[in-house]
Amino acid sequence: MAFKLGYSTYALQMVDPFEAVDLISDTGYEAIEICMGEAWPTSPLKFSASQQRELASKIKDSGFDSPIFFGGIDVCAPHAERMQMFDLTKQKFQMANEIHFDDSPVLITTTAGHSAPPWDSGKEQIRDAFVSLADMAAENNAIIAIEPHAGTDFETPEKAAWMMAQTRHPNLKLDLDISHFFVEGSEVRHSVNLTAPDAVMVHIKDGEKVDGKVQYCLPGDGNIDIVEFLSSLRDNAVETLPVFAEVSVQQSLAEGYSPEETAKFCFTALDSARKSLG
Repeated sequence: MAFKLGYSTYALQMVDPFEAVDLISDTGYEAIEICMGEAWPTSPLKFSASQQRELASKIKDSGFDSPIFFGGIDVCAPHAERMQMFDLTKQKFQMANEIHFDDSPVLITTTAGHSAPPWDSGKEQIRDAFVSLADMAAENNAIIAIEPHAGTDFETPEKAAWMMAQTRHPNLKLDLDISHFFVEGSEVRHSVNLTAPDAVMVHIKDGEKVDGKVQYCLPGDGNIDIVEFLSSLRDNAVETLPVFAEVSVQQSLAEGYSPEETAKFCFTALDSARKSLG
């Protein structure tokens, strides 16, 4: 079957959420991700329950399935900040359930967060923090999708596979964001082979490391072979998961950024790749 393509409102921080749905639909995408980060208009701190219900109706009426969610949770928050993190996370779970409207699982992705300790000395702490979050997700009818992240100590497919083997929690899975693995030097097919068995969502942007610093770019504007990526997903039987284009804030907050043109660029690159694959 053909891959569905999705787009995240992570790229649309400056766009009204309801207009963002139209933009994503009009561009041709078939799936949508809602960003719940605190700096976005759809943070539960500022997006009311009535707005959430209205957005759910808008998404459904636009022909989309229930969205997935970008949670942006500081999973390893220190003790002094942990209750505040849990309170905000509960609001994100509630919002995700409010907007969800079909029988698909409620999926929320997050990195380990800025408070994560160094991997070598703290991987068990990261593991335990994710298990605690997964327990909370289970109580709220949700699944957490871990996103390893380039430029951090939790950045390789091997570490992602270790985390899954160590936890084996039904409410804890992976966000297969190929860009982070690729930027850190892992081959596309190798990364997919290791992480696909535990993946519940798929993201792609592109980028490279320059003088040790991560520089992201749009999918189709870098060196990731998108056809090979889609082929690897197909070979690992995860073709049913939509492939979401994601745009880094390195692009979306830059002067002259065009939300419409960026969405079109990403769609054209991904659509061309899926048509080439057949």
